[in-house]
Amino acid sequence: MFRKKSLALIVFLVFALVILSSCAPKIISFTPGTGAPGTDVTINGKRFKEDAADNTVKFGDTVATDIVSSSTTKIIAKVPAGASTGLISVRTNRGTGYSAENFIVPILGGAKWTLMVYLDADNNLESAGIDDFLEMATVGSSSDVNIVVQMDRTTGHDNTFGDWTGTRRFLINEDDTPDMAPLSDLGEQNMGHPDTLRDFVVWAVENYPAEHYALSIWNHGDGWRNLIERSLMPRARAPETPRGEETITLRTVATDAQDNDVLFMKEVQDALEGAKSRLEERGMTNVKLDVVGFDACLMGMVEVSYALRNVANYMVGSEWLEPGDGWPYDTILTELINTPTFDGSDLSSVIVTKYGLAYSSGITQASVDMTKLSDLISKIDAFAGAMNTEWAALKTARDNTITYHPYGDLWPSTWGVDLWHFADNVYNGVTSTTIKNAAQAVKNAIDAFVTNEHHSSDKNGSHGVAIYFPPNKTKYENDPDHTAYLQTNDVFPVDFVKLHNWDEFLIAFYNNTGT
Repeated sequence: MFRKKSLALIVFLVFALVILSSCAPKIISFTPGTGAPGTDVTINGKRFKEDAADNTVKFGDTVATDIVSSSTTKIIAKVPAGASTGLISVRTNRGTGYSAENFIVPILGGAKWTLMVYLDADNNLESAGIDDFLEMATVGSSSDVNIVVQMDRTTGHDNTFGDWTGTRRFLINEDDTPDMAPLSDLGEQNMGHPDTLRDFVVWAVENYPAEHYALSIWNHGDGWRNLIERSLMPRARAPETPRGEETITLRTVATDAQDNDVLFMKEVQDALEGAKSRLEERGMTNVKLDVVGFDACLMGMVEVSYALRNVANYMVGSEWLEPGDGWPYDTILTELINTPTFDGSDLSSVIVTKYGLAYSSGITQASVDMTKLSDLISKIDAFAGAMNTEWAALKTARDNTITYHPYGDLWPSTWGVDLWHFADNVYNGVTSTTIKNAAQAVKNAIDAFVTNEHHSSDKNGSHGVAIYFPPNKTKYENDPDHTAYLQTNDVFPVDFVKLHNWDEFLIAFYNNTGT
């Protein structure tokens, strides 16, 4: 009897929380997007209170004491003294709603941007890491742009610039070199540990405050990767081969050879959410990073974007491999230095454009607007649910979709496909109106989600967003990572898989299309 009562109480509490959350305020938009203390900001939304005193409005962590007017759908509030860049929130007795993007409070006499580069060259990409350091130094920081780098080096790959090992932090100025005196020498740090990434972001924001923040995670990459023994580290490869092309593949980013570790995507998510929480606790601000970019292979996946939904406004990633030289930091930073008034949309788009101009073949790159992610996810869920018939046509659509599987028979993993291309093939191949409509909705959502995309002519069919999709049941079951792509997996779980139904579609697809 006691257990039944306890269960009933739990059900009641969950139901009550659902009801309360559905009654919480919702911020749809605000204007202007930037302003100094005293600026009137119009906040549009739902479920606000008519009486201004019943609404608590915050800019970041600072309460707005002057609410000019209030209705159930619109609040006009003045930016309070002491406010800093961060999310706007409205709290009532029914809960709290947050803006999707930051409100920018200009820093008088301060920087517009801080670019953080998590440069993990403690592996066989050390030479490329040094080259990128030097690229950044051809431009250097300015009064408007801080370029801060945490660089880790190793032994046995590049003996230039002092051949030091360990981890150092730099503020890069014009003509700097990796053997200059650093801001700090941290000794050997495990760049494959989430705490190291978290601490770097917190340090950079605290010491180099700016109106906008961008983070580049620099290293090998392998998408949504979840479950593999940490002892199975990638072995050395020739420096000229693309990033990510190793004899053993890890669906991860940031390989640290000396510490025999990598960052799983779940760890990147936890690190950046942890950094955000620590900055909020220390009173810095309730802020998202304007741009999170992966200067790494195979990270342009919906699963990766979903992991960053709470910490980034824009994301940059490649569906395919990146060349060893990665991003052209010199041309990207020249644009940023010349136009420091860029917002996150501008900078993320410039990264894609400059990357596309730097290479002639074998490349993909895209920037995405994270405020459009929830709509895309809902369309993917509907698409996955609709595809429950015409299996032969769905199989043909999958077979004709561009696939990002760079290792062939050497390693049976990394099965990304371009989601827009697959949806388009489905639309043109099935007769079901329901499936056609769902496929078109996915294409439309991707078009809204992707803000800039570039691919070379040998990667036609690429549209900026990949998703996990081995071609058949045999390839799926032979993928050593496929058990990580299940809702039942609890080891570094993938949120997209846990909370949505693409994995269920995959199982149905393989059960109905044979080997």
